[in-house]
Amino acid sequence: MIVTRNWLNEWIDISEISSQTILDTLNSIGLEVDSYEEIRMPKKVVVGYVKSKRKHEDSDKLSICEVDVGNEILQIVCGAANVETGQFVPVSLVGSVLPNGLEIKPTKLRGVASNGMICSSTELGLAKTNDGIMVLDESIGKLVIGKELLEYPLLNDDIIEIELTANRGDCLSMHGVARDLSAALNIPLRATSYKEPEAFLGIGRLLSINSNEKINSFYEYRAFEVPRTFKIDLL
Repeated sequence: MIVTRNWLNEWIDISEISSQTILDTLNSIGLEVDSYEEIRMPKKVVVGYVKSKRKHEDSDKLSICEVDVGNEILQIVCGAANVETGQFVPVSLVGSVLPNGLEIKPTKLRGVASNGMICSSTELGLAKTNDGIMVLDESIGKLVIGKELLEYPLLNDDIIEIELTANRGDCLSMHGVARDLSAALNIPLRATSYKEPEAFLGIGRLLSINSNEKINSFYEYRAFEVPRTFKIDLL
């Protein structure tokens, strides 16, 4: 079972509890921690907005982009096929160091100056989400041009993998793990409620059968070679 600190915090207020305390508590109540990983965005990686894009004259694959990073407009040469005008993107500024050790410096690509780098998810140490750069949307929070990705909690989290025994099916959910932590730490569960959005599509809304007449259905079931017949009337 994989849980994250931010997700647990939706169920129980652990804002003042250290991650080490959470790990120790889980182990003490029989929810053995198998692995723990901290995901943090590199410094000087900010939300950028692609104002324009044009093809590089000397390359079939490179594009020259003007990217707004809040306090200035940067010219960045990008090789991703999916970069487009109007996108919000993660921009690694000059001086930043990515998780793979790459330090961003001013450079020239095919004779064109490039000041910064539009990043993919893997270049930021995250799982691969697509081929090309990572396109940001407000699922991570309100997008503010120039704001560092370090300030978005959903992109900076602690991931905990718990090794559950067969008798702990009650903890095969975030609510189950949070409930046990609530009891162990003497912190009440948050009050939660769920309301379905209007026009929310589900199988019951996509498929329906209507009839003005009674429908007779016939089904034959055989067990141990003895025929048995059931008649079902659907109104």
